[in-house]
Amino acid sequence: MSIKPSLNIIYIFVGVIGTSLGTLATTTHASQSPSTTLDSSQLNSGQWTSRSYKVEQIAPSPNKSDHHIAQTESVPISVITQITLVPTEGGVNIVLNVANGDALQVTPSGSGSTFIADIEAAQLNLSTGQIFEENNPIAGIRSVSVMPIDINRVRVTVIGDQTELSHQIQPDSQTLILSINTQETAETSNSTETSPAENPSSEEDDLEIVVTATRTEEALADVPRAVTIISREQLEQEALLSNDLTSTLGKFVPGFGPPTADGRTRVQDLRGRPAQILIDSIPQTGNASFDTELSAIDPSVIERIEVVRGPSAVFGDGATGGVINILTRAPVEEGIQGQLGLTLRPDFEHLSENGFGFKVDTSLSGKQGKFDFLVGAAFDLDGAIFDGEGDRIPPDGLTSNNNTINVFTKAGIDITDDQRLQVSYNFFQNDFASDFISNPIVLATPGEQDAEALRVGPITFDDSPSQTIQNLNLTYRHQNLFGAELRTQAYLRKTDLTQIPGDIRNLFPVGTPPFLPAITQTNLDSLEVGGRFQLDTPITDRFKILWGADLSYEENEQFFNSLDPVDFDLNRQARVIGTATQSPFYTVRSIGAFSQLTWDVVDQLSLTGGIRYENIRLSVDDYAASPFANFGVAPPAQIQGGVINTDDVVFNAGAVFKATEEVNIYANFAQGFSIPGVGVTLGLARFGNSVANSLNLEPQKVNSYELGVKANFDTVKLSLAGFLSTSSLGSSLVVDNVGLTSIVRAPQRNYGIEFTADWQPSDTWTLGTVFTWNEGESDPDDDGIFTALSSLDVQPIHATVYVENETLPGWRNRIQALFVGGRDRAFNDTIDQFQVEGYTVFDVFSTVNLGPGKLQLAIQNLFDTQYVPVSSQERLGIQELRRFPGQGRTYSIRYSFEF
Repeated sequence: MSIKPSLNIIYIFVGVIGTSLGTLATTTHASQSPSTTLDSSQLNSGQWTSRSYKVEQIAPSPNKSDHHIAQTESVPISVITQITLVPTEGGVNIVLNVANGDALQVTPSGSGSTFIADIEAAQLNLSTGQIFEENNPIAGIRSVSVMPIDINRVRVTVIGDQTELSHQIQPDSQTLILSINTQETAETSNSTETSPAENPSSEEDDLEIVVTATRTEEALADVPRAVTIISREQLEQEALLSNDLTSTLGKFVPGFGPPTADGRTRVQDLRGRPAQILIDSIPQTGNASFDTELSAIDPSVIERIEVVRGPSAVFGDGATGGVINILTRAPVEEGIQGQLGLTLRPDFEHLSENGFGFKVDTSLSGKQGKFDFLVGAAFDLDGAIFDGEGDRIPPDGLTSNNNTINVFTKAGIDITDDQRLQVSYNFFQNDFASDFISNPIVLATPGEQDAEALRVGPITFDDSPSQTIQNLNLTYRHQNLFGAELRTQAYLRKTDLTQIPGDIRNLFPVGTPPFLPAITQTNLDSLEVGGRFQLDTPITDRFKILWGADLSYEENEQFFNSLDPVDFDLNRQARVIGTATQSPFYTVRSIGAFSQLTWDVVDQLSLTGGIRYENIRLSVDDYAASPFANFGVAPPAQIQGGVINTDDVVFNAGAVFKATEEVNIYANFAQGFSIPGVGVTLGLARFGNSVANSLNLEPQKVNSYELGVKANFDTVKLSLAGFLSTSSLGSSLVVDNVGLTSIVRAPQRNYGIEFTADWQPSDTWTLGTVFTWNEGESDPDDDGIFTALSSLDVQPIHATVYVENETLPGWRNRIQALFVGGRDRAFNDTIDQFQVEGYTVFDVFSTVNLGPGKLQLAIQNLFDTQYVPVSSQERLGIQELRRFPGQGRTYSIRYSFEF
């Protein structure tokens, strides 16, 4: 690996700019408005230390620089020389020391989560300039700022984090104390899909609230499950590099596979089993998919992501590996607020080859009386991307050479103090037509070949490559229905997807068999509608019952567009001349009913337990199988359709023991029930198969055992979980030497260890890691001899390590590394045709408060490492067209502000 001289110059330039901006941030704060962005050095620590800014008494004079505002002769002016924040039991005291003059005259205003106090006949004289600002001083308060707003007037602004603020004023001739108190709001601002904003840095862990694990608001410490929360700040930071959520989750969620090359979740199971992906509790993981579920919403409209690891008897609906719930942003509580951001992604070495991308995102939110709304929009143009050796990576359909549009709207009305009705709509579209395709020549080259880009365009399409996903969500919440809390939800999801062309003609030296489409586009049409109902009923102060029902109906079809090879070669016309089955049209109807009990036995011990009944109905008519079912041997088989009805009952039980104020120990048993992905099984059926007698369509029931500990000390936050999951009829994937994937049904077991740590040794330094090790085996012959599961289902050991420093007030820098190990167990057991080779990738981030907003810089793959992600290493044979290398060094620059 060598770093070119031009890049050294760029590094020096970026470093000089960063240092200059950091200095500028500490000397020109007079132009800044209060920041409402969480400070990640506070976010990961659980510790807050008060800061005091002092100067010697200096008499203001007209001869002072612009940083010292002149005092007039006729009005006695009080000079504030020192500001100190002192945490209290219920809030924070803002102490302003006065060098001269009478008691400060204060006029308070603001309401709800914002407190404003104007101080007349006063000036600031601080060593750091004419502004004081502290982000996240305590749990419940986002920022405290003190700044001049007129020649002799100073404003104090306190912004709460979805809390109600109250205040007391204690003035005298030398000191002004503004005592700010916080209190939890009695209700959250959203329905089932949102929760109170969390503050992971709080010393009281019970302020960190999750909704996904139990379908109600619960303190994270009280949940007997392994749960990961990805905050809005983390999402914003990672979005600098890419909008790809598979990358964000792959770095920061234990038990989840490492980031993929193409933004798909194909090798990103949770603990070796499929996860249910939700957006505001709307299922995105249909029974048929192209693994694009995490490319359905822009990060700019996401508030946080909650990941519950392990099967869920509460949610059901196929969540045998866990639940990933993407929670969208909530409208503001008062007034009108907007946001605007611009992100540039220049590839300085390939600008002439379309190596430039940009993104614009904006939102407007408001509340008037009982009505509130939020509108967000994002446009992202991804340019070409290149690997560590400077070669263009072919378009993958999700993360490069595509235009993305996302429009998100949400509106709600508080019918009464206890009732709320809310509707939201999300429209997400990828247009990934490109002048390039993956070069089919690699199919004729012996050995494993990385995908190469081939320019063939511009191409005229009958069916242009694109993805459109729409989500419609209607929720109603009644917080006091005869003492219980009612939540209902009705939803619709529609997915239409057409992929980029694939050319397999080079795979057949003697000619492509006539029943195989030589140049194809794969398509998906999917529709799901459903509803949820639940009632949270308290029996006593320590005992409550949650019960409800879920219903969903799903239609799916996957098919190939067969393109005319002659027209494609001569005219670059992607003309559709026929279609073929990938998976036939089929429907899945699911009904679930559940009950969940929670009992706080004593203050130190809480117990949970529940039961769920699941009924699933699959229906498919007679159909012709995929032409690839008997690859290169015979035409597609005619398969007899039918109806499969299956049901079962699953249980869960858990306990949390509070060993100390800082340490909780938990144990959990949970079951999951689902049918495997039907599309692959139906499409690859062979002669003699029928829907009714297919083993591959049999449901699976998973038993999961978990033991863990959560610890939250002053400067250290830790979690450790160990798990074992078993199933008498598991469902795993295997790739043959041709590159086709098949499902193996056999007894299966998965196990592993997950660990996270965050440590703040000082005010300005934060270190942390996320570590995953998991393994798994199956018994294909059901003879008691287990062999390794494929690396499609069991990802290699991997870890993310980061170091973050607040270099100067308002300037933060972070370096993080992703370590991915190798895995050869499945190769040695002749399950896989490939071995996983490890790699390490470094990223760098820098954030500085500048003007009314903040400037962010990032470098992805700092050392321009050439590597092949795990998701690409399994691409063999016909799939070498998707053996995408990892992206090389990439720069990102973003400026954003609120108004």
